[in-house]
Amino acid sequence: MAEQTLDFTAFVHLIRDHQSFAITTHVNPDGDALGSEVGLAEWLLSIGKKVVVINHSPTPYNYLFLDTEQPIIQQHDEKKHEHIIREADAILVLDVNDPERTRSLAKYLSGTAQHIAVIDHHLNPKPFANEYFIDTDASSTGEMILRLIRAAQPELGGTISTKAASALYVAIVTDSGSFRFPRTDSELLRMSADLIDLGADPVRTYNEVYNTSPAGRLLLLRDALNSLEYHHDGRMAFQCIMQSQLHAAQADEEDVDGFVQMPFQVGGIVLSVFLLELKEGWKISTRSKDTVSAAAFAQSFGGNGHFHAAGARVHGEHSFAEMHERIVANAAKIFGDAGVLTP
Repeated sequence: MAEQTLDFTAFVHLIRDHQSFAITTHVNPDGDALGSEVGLAEWLLSIGKKVVVINHSPTPYNYLFLDTEQPIIQQHDEKKHEHIIREADAILVLDVNDPERTRSLAKYLSGTAQHIAVIDHHLNPKPFANEYFIDTDASSTGEMILRLIRAAQPELGGTISTKAASALYVAIVTDSGSFRFPRTDSELLRMSADLIDLGADPVRTYNEVYNTSPAGRLLLLRDALNSLEYHHDGRMAFQCIMQSQLHAAQADEEDVDGFVQMPFQVGGIVLSVFLLELKEGWKISTRSKDTVSAAAFAQSFGGNGHFHAAGARVHGEHSFAEMHERIVANAAKIFGDAGVLTP
């Protein structure tokens, strides 16, 4: 389906015409997903709407601080939540455009009479919703949520509470790479400053998101760096973590978040690939620079994402050697498509 720009009038109609909302996001939610959920839910509550936020996965430890005061996020329990979700007037799907990535919530996103709306900034949305609010040029879904709320406030009212401001700030900071990624511009910084004026605390945000890791994360970082390889004349970096290393470090899969970005400290790297062995299958995370497309690389494994940040999950029985060979070979093709010469 064609990608769309934000239709602020349609968003006002969406919110005005429905009284109760169920909000969800992708499996293993990150700061953008969770911050967007909390920020939007808080504003909806401020205009008298009924809201539930239900995710497949639990909230990671470093984002728990977003929802400590009057918690709203719940982990999906079919017996407890099915009737609640079914009774909502509309379902809002944030920071994801493929229903399968909501895992246990996917069953509610097809064959239903409820209105389903997607708010997202990723490429290639799947055709499952009634309405799409898409901006692939946005730094984050959190940025989009803030813009939509601002556009709706003159007609619908409501406030951006301190909790909402903190959540949206986290969404923007984490998905912009702490304002390091290409979509950072003066307008994004002004939006972030507005959120700070509304109560977001940048010092607390940094400490909670980046300085609350369990001890096992550093052990995994050691293992990831020990696995580091360079390919294609030093233009590609590869790292991996296996299940045995997760167990030895007494760590979880989300503890490797951000490792894929580290090789860019080395000059000349334009593609970084991180391979994580899952209990069933593999997870590939990839980041890129310049003309090299991380999205194209992820798509070669059935995944998707942004031009410079993407990922894929590979199911079935595939050995490490097979995955390693495919990753290096697929990278060569991506470099060729981008006009990057390799030996």
